[in-house]
Amino acid sequence: MKYERLINEIKNKNKNHHTYTEAEIAEIATQILNNIDGYNEACSTPIIRIAKDFGFKTFQGELDDGKSGDIHINGKTKERYGFDKVILVNKEDEFFHQRFVVAHELGHYLFGYLGNANYDNTNITFDETYIKNMHDSAKEKTANIFAAEIMMPAKSFIHQYEVAEKEGNGNYVFILMYLSKFFQTSVNSIEKRILEVAL
Repeated sequence: MKYERLINEIKNKNKNHHTYTEAEIAEIATQILNNIDGYNEACSTPIIRIAKDFGFKTFQGELDDGKSGDIHINGKTKERYGFDKVILVNKEDEFFHQRFVVAHELGHYLFGYLGNANYDNTNITFDETYIKNMHDSAKEKTANIFAAEIMMPAKSFIHQYEVAEKEGNGNYVFILMYLSKFFQTSVNSIEKRILEVAL
């Protein structure tokens, strides 16, 4: 598997109930990005391809009101969806938000599933749901940090911010629109990321 070494490292840390720092999460996101054939900082993150590299099938579907995504692994997942590992996104959500949700759910896989002895039995389903405006728990914050780091890598984000600032003569709305289009993430995510990287 493409990310076997990284997966084994994360498994070992998770088995020891490691608490990840933001810097460690950013480093994991960077390692993933560095292993994508043909990827460079001049394009948006191919998150569906990354999910596929980790063995996931992604689907758009109808989810209950307030839900933006789900992740399901093992249990009856294959029986329901035809695959052992799936990420679902709400087809009613805007495309850029769907991309972020895929990254967020992948974060749950990396930091909540891998190495978790509760799921050594493949009959037990691992699942997490992305519910809008419900991201206060530690696991949700970790998944959000990972999603931001992989979708909007800090170094690239700062560079593109500077490009947008110059091209738009400092116009904040232009900067937001430029960055949203470049990284293919929502304006809301862009505004949060601007604060996170202290621009």
